[in-house]
Amino acid sequence: MQLIFLNRNTLSYKDFAPIQPDFEIVLDMVVSQKSTFTLNKKAINASIGDVVILKHESFSYIGILEGIISGDDGTLKIHCQDFKELFNIKVPVETYSGDLCALLSSKIRQAFVENEDTRQCLKYLDINVRSSVYGKLTYDADCLISIDDLIELLLKSYNIIVKYKVGFLRGRFTSIRIIIEEVAKSAKLRYDFKEIRDLSISDSDINSINKITFYPKKENKTHKAAVSYYLLRDGGISEDREAEGRYEYVNATAEYYSDDDYDSLKTKAQSSLCSAISDHEITFTLSVYNNVFIPLVNVFLGFYIEFYGPNKTYDTLLTQIKYKKNFDVCYLTLGEQRTSLTDKIKLLKKGIGSSGGNISVSTTITDVDGGNY
Repeated sequence: MQLIFLNRNTLSYKDFAPIQPDFEIVLDMVVSQKSTFTLNKKAINASIGDVVILKHESFSYIGILEGIISGDDGTLKIHCQDFKELFNIKVPVETYSGDLCALLSSKIRQAFVENEDTRQCLKYLDINVRSSVYGKLTYDADCLISIDDLIELLLKSYNIIVKYKVGFLRGRFTSIRIIIEEVAKSAKLRYDFKEIRDLSISDSDINSINKITFYPKKENKTHKAAVSYYLLRDGGISEDREAEGRYEYVNATAEYYSDDDYDSLKTKAQSSLCSAISDHEITFTLSVYNNVFIPLVNVFLGFYIEFYGPNKTYDTLLTQIKYKKNFDVCYLTLGEQRTSLTDKIKLLKKGIGSSGGNISVSTTITDVDGGNY
């Protein structure tokens, strides 16, 4: 197996290198992670920031070269970021009502395909929109948001997913395809599925935000009452403080609202509280020789999973895919909680650096259903 190194601006070929079997590929939508490879080569014709591709028989890994370390034994160790880290770039965003897949495509195109800065412009990006999902995003005036954060928002609020694939023609790499589509089905996975091993579940109801209160702004003319919404254990929300299924312990947050915001408070509460549904960490290893649930083949990062645990059913997200030393077994994580100290620090930094302004989301909730594994 070997890595291919391509020029980041043009996708032209630069070099290749065989890899040793101690590789680790990590794709994570919660915190930024690095993939590592040991190369059987003393030097490579590649620069920090170049595109790195590993072609497997079933899928391709696409990364960005971040570090090169020379070994004493004539090898090189390299670190790569996931390709999606390119989209951690802020763009202007405004209130929008319409096709949200088209909106995301437009923002990516403006930043990387039609950009006047030729060094930022990546003409080889092939943006393929396969769904139309209509909704409304309401932002403050003069607001910036990173494309990566917009992708995450659309995933959680509208089931819109982004996938990356390599375009290959007549022996050369021609494009990187960005596929934008709606996740039409959620997969159902049982804890006793025969290919699952080393299952670990870390669940935290205490840390979850399960109540949000909207307070009226002083300048409101029509709506002057506080409105509270409560997260229920089945994933729904209610305005009834006595509703059956409320969490025993309250962990609350609050925001101000204007008269114009009033009609969208429920959907805004849904958006704010839905992240609490995935406030857990479910980890396990999975043999890929199962023909029904194969990461990076028919299940991708960000897919909704209905996971039937020993004592509880989780409506959750596939948030990490990891391969170590071989492609026979995959290490998977469901949920957005992280228990390792390193990942907790990364999450803290991510929270501190996030400043997208106020946003109101009007969303349509779809009852999706998929395979049962």
